[in-house]
Amino acid sequence: MYEIMYYFQNKMAPDSEKRQISFPHLYYPVNRDKLPKLPSQWLNGKKKHDGAEDLWRIHDGLYDLTTFISTHPGGPYWLTCTKGTDVTEVFETHHLKGIAEQLLPKYFVRKAATPRNSPFTFENDGFYKTLKSKVMKNMHIIPKDERKKSDTIVTYLLMAFIILSPLCCWVTPDSLLLGATLIVLNGYVLSALVCCGHNYSHRADSWRMYLMNLSGMGNDEWRISHVLSHHTHTNTVNDVELSMLEPLLQYLPLRDKPIWAQMGAFYWPVIYSFAFLNGLIKESVAAITKFEGKSLTWVYIIPFILPTWMWLAGGLPLLWTLAIWQVTNVVASFFFVFFGLTAGHHAHTNFFEGDIPRKEYLDWGIHQLDTVVERIDYATDHYKSLTRFGDHALHHLFPTLDHAELKYLYPIFMDHCKKYETELRMTTFYQAVISNVKQIIRKRPIDLRDTSRRSNGIEKKLIMYKK
Repeated sequence: MYEIMYYFQNKMAPDSEKRQISFPHLYYPVNRDKLPKLPSQWLNGKKKHDGAEDLWRIHDGLYDLTTFISTHPGGPYWLTCTKGTDVTEVFETHHLKGIAEQLLPKYFVRKAATPRNSPFTFENDGFYKTLKSKVMKNMHIIPKDERKKSDTIVTYLLMAFIILSPLCCWVTPDSLLLGATLIVLNGYVLSALVCCGHNYSHRADSWRMYLMNLSGMGNDEWRISHVLSHHTHTNTVNDVELSMLEPLLQYLPLRDKPIWAQMGAFYWPVIYSFAFLNGLIKESVAAITKFEGKSLTWVYIIPFILPTWMWLAGGLPLLWTLAIWQVTNVVASFFFVFFGLTAGHHAHTNFFEGDIPRKEYLDWGIHQLDTVVERIDYATDHYKSLTRFGDHALHHLFPTLDHAELKYLYPIFMDHCKKYETELRMTTFYQAVISNVKQIIRKRPIDLRDTSRRSNGIEKKLIMYKK
């Protein structure tokens, strides 16, 4: 709630010449630490160092995609919001059919005048590009209608949510215990629906992506913070999802981390529980005040559909209905953030800004392996994968694939790791929770150039994914 208390009061001018710690040859994001820390702030600041010159930068080329916006298969939002930025990582990881690469030369304008402000490479013979090529050639192994499984789960969860929400209001006056049980259950269902919305936010526009808005978080801002920032710049200083948790939860292993921030290892459940409310207030105020060019649109109605439905169908006075709505939101917020921050990126053995990376410039796919520890107990379980951010490594590598499709590609992925003498590290859910806490405490940097810290054991894990 720190950002809300000091909303729009950050007086410090950003330092455009500041450098990153792990990659000191690169500029520090201009607006990363500027309140209220909205994703759109980060994206607007990114333009100052990307050298895109009000065009779209992909590798070292500048492209004018203006005429392509209205026909972009993924929807116009992706191109509209990224104009003036470097979209290399997004371009490489979100197009699997080879069509985008064929169309791109048509829109070429000129070469970029400055080097990329990114440490990631996509060499044709590198880890990621060769894996991507294998995946593209083996898409036929995925059953044709596999995505419908996710659609079906969303339908049933939504039906349960529609029934449970007013039922909580009906039952609570007669039985507080039963009412509280239903509220917790409904909160879990809401968190699962929001996680499902995450699955669709990476792809072309659809109504299911707006499930994210039921939480109070805006899908547009989520697409920036999660898709454009977290997925492409995982655990680096450009990962907005880390900065949005600060200063109360500080995951970066900085030597000057204060003791009260390390104490976040104990008070993290409180922060998790109010993340939805924090997002709702921040984004609503930003839209009302037209901060960073935002404006009120119809999507800001979505979070209030739930309390309206509960009030109309639940039979309770408005104030009691709003109270039950917010308790439901708190429960949902806790589950959503809890599953999200134990998905694999916040382990104390992962790379974070402040650590020493393998190389000054490194393959983007290798970096993803350095920033994730997969939860093995979620392997091949589609429901857990869809509603708890499972199968996380392949989801990051190929985010436009549905969670139902990922399990078919793990044998290919594991064999590819063996070829490049690297691995997908794995853990259990409960170990992930402990490791998450350890990362909040951690101040000492780790050196990823030390190969002895990387273990083997891929063969056993490969068997798990072949079942």
